[in-house]
Amino acid sequence: MTDEYLWSVRNVAEFAYCPRLFYLMEVEGLHLSNTDTELGNRIHKRVDKHSAVKKSEKTESCKPKTVRSLTLTDYDLKLTATLDIADIKGKQAFPIEYRKGSAKRNYILPNISQEETETPNDLYENEPWPTDKIQIALQAILLEKNGYDVNQGYIFYAKEKLKLAVKIDEELEKYALEILKQAQNCAKGSRPKPLENDPRCPRCSLQPVCLPDEVISQQKENTAKVYPRKIWPPRDDGIIIVVQENGTKVGVSSKCLVIKSRYGKKISEAPLTSVECISLVGSVQISTQAIHTISSLNIPISFLSYSGRLVSIIEPNDSVSAKIRKNQVKQFDNKKNCLQMAKELIHSKIINQRTLIMRNNDNIKKFCNRSQYLTD
Repeated sequence: MTDEYLWSVRNVAEFAYCPRLFYLMEVEGLHLSNTDTELGNRIHKRVDKHSAVKKSEKTESCKPKTVRSLTLTDYDLKLTATLDIADIKGKQAFPIEYRKGSAKRNYILPNISQEETETPNDLYENEPWPTDKIQIALQAILLEKNGYDVNQGYIFYAKEKLKLAVKIDEELEKYALEILKQAQNCAKGSRPKPLENDPRCPRCSLQPVCLPDEVISQQKENTAKVYPRKIWPPRDDGIIIVVQENGTKVGVSSKCLVIKSRYGKKISEAPLTSVECISLVGSVQISTQAIHTISSLNIPISFLSYSGRLVSIIEPNDSVSAKIRKNQVKQFDNKKNCLQMAKELIHSKIINQRTLIMRNNDNIKKFCNRSQYLTD
């Protein structure tokens, strides 16, 4: 980092969320998209339009009350930010930051049941997330450095259409500057260790690059037998069951999927109503009764070889009409649609192959520390 380097307020706030994420983004310049980042980009699309003043209003006394995409810089702090919105009222300024998700909930009535309250919202109160407070505080500092008085900011959570106020006081600004200092010191060193067994990891856009569980598993290999977490696909309509231990037997009992070892000991069970699909790898046995019951619930069963190659699929008949199927097949006559589907398929395949290579590399720690491989 050079002395003239300007720190992004947004990335500094990410340091408070995860130092490793900050390092990957700010120092190594790595960025990946996922559902959350694309949703955030869509929400900011309207907000990020720059403010404009009409020709008839271009006088020194005429200033827009609401300024969008206001870029501020302070070279003493080496800090820069582009504010989503700034409400200007004379010398008073109020930064407004847009976030795609929901606010933090603090439950305030733990001893009162929901039936005793008028609405479920009576059970908790909303407040901004700590990282959002840091970001709005750093924006306030930049506004103050540029001659404005700031005593309050706002964070708008788009998912809930909720606007929350953040009090800008000396304590919050002092804490935000301390985070800035810690982030600057972090950038001078090596890549921080990943978070361990943390719920923030599965939805992080840089999880395929960071590989938190894989890296921790390798680092602890000599001291303990550690296995990476099974991070399930981001779907809430059902769980995916994979059975791969040799000799394991799969059966059904009272609408529950029962998995037993080769010696008849129950290993696990799951209600079939919550199962999305079942994959059987290698020499795993499944009863005829189980196949009938599972198929009647429209749950597909996949049979794979020991190496994970697909052998066959039992796909139940669905309720989709012949007319819908006909229209779906007709889409392949549209060259534009075929090209788009081919692009999506190739893109997904490349991402999957890269993830497998990174996870199975023998020298994964050295591999993860060489960012040029990750950006090729």
